[in-house]
Amino acid sequence: MNKSPINVFKSLIHPNFDADAFRLTFIKAAWKVYSENEKELVSQSRFQQLIGKLYDWLFLEKKGNYDTVLSDVRDLFRNSESVERFFSDTFYIVLNYYIKSFYGNLGGWEKIILFATAIDRFITHASNRLDDESFFIFEDAFINALEKLRQHSQPITVLNTYYGVPIQYPAHILHTDIQSVILRVHPLQETAAILQNGIYILKNGQLINDVYASVNPIMVDGERVLELKRFDQLETSLFHRQSIRVHPPKPFSFTVQHPTLTLHCNLYDISIGGIAVTSKHAYSLPTMSEVSLIFPQEIMGNSMEFKGQLVYKSSYEGGYKYHFKIIPTLQQEAELSKYITKREQEIIKKLREEIV
Repeated sequence: MNKSPINVFKSLIHPNFDADAFRLTFIKAAWKVYSENEKELVSQSRFQQLIGKLYDWLFLEKKGNYDTVLSDVRDLFRNSESVERFFSDTFYIVLNYYIKSFYGNLGGWEKIILFATAIDRFITHASNRLDDESFFIFEDAFINALEKLRQHSQPITVLNTYYGVPIQYPAHILHTDIQSVILRVHPLQETAAILQNGIYILKNGQLINDVYASVNPIMVDGERVLELKRFDQLETSLFHRQSIRVHPPKPFSFTVQHPTLTLHCNLYDISIGGIAVTSKHAYSLPTMSEVSLIFPQEIMGNSMEFKGQLVYKSSYEGGYKYHFKIIPTLQQEAELSKYITKREQEIIKKLREEIV
């Protein structure tokens, strides 16, 4: 197995990711950073050749000596600090393009978080600040741990989120080899994982971190099972939510009122503790501002006003996503719980209908 961090990035490619267009963006961003910060420059064609090779090893299926490619890129710079600054600034530029590749798709935030984590790990390695590659190359140890669980017939717990609803069941390890693991999972889990091209393995007594893996359905002895590859450990347990956050069946129009302005938005998702809304407009609303959240009739059966606070704002589909904490009354919380429970049942029903 190739002991390099390249598989981390390869596992984050998705169907709407244009690798060729992103390659050009990556090279342009890298040249901009390099030419603005280094005094003695190699030719642009030489630079493009080196960075193009690096991109291919990071994001595409290429064979060859990865360490040689990275060493050639390192030689462009005076010291490890310059290497670190170069990659930090380059990835800062391209991260925005990666985020945009998910516009209009549910669940993109999961891979975006993993992409950002992979960047940090890669920069740590590329700038020679870490000699032990096991910091980010842990597949051997992880698969060995799963093999021990298989030998003792111990199940693991796996997780997907489908339209915001956590799908979480025990899974059974059928087989492991040097690069992959085969699991038998619950039919709902299997369908959600296939639709989302991935699955989370939750930590337990033997697994110290949650792990994300890409999935591929295969047939074994006439049974469809999941083959897992390209594992990436999560530094924190990002997917253990305290409450279910569901997506509405469509982005209902939503109004947020503040004494100084009114936000006209679309409802993105909703939970007992908070909501997220989207808008093409960059509203100047300070963090922790107290607002009135006007829930549309389609949610509660009639229009209802909640008190809330702005928690933070993020980019979304050429516009912005606003995240609010909800401060409901007991009656409002009961009504909201009814809607979320109903919507969760609708989502599960939809997932069941997808089962082949």
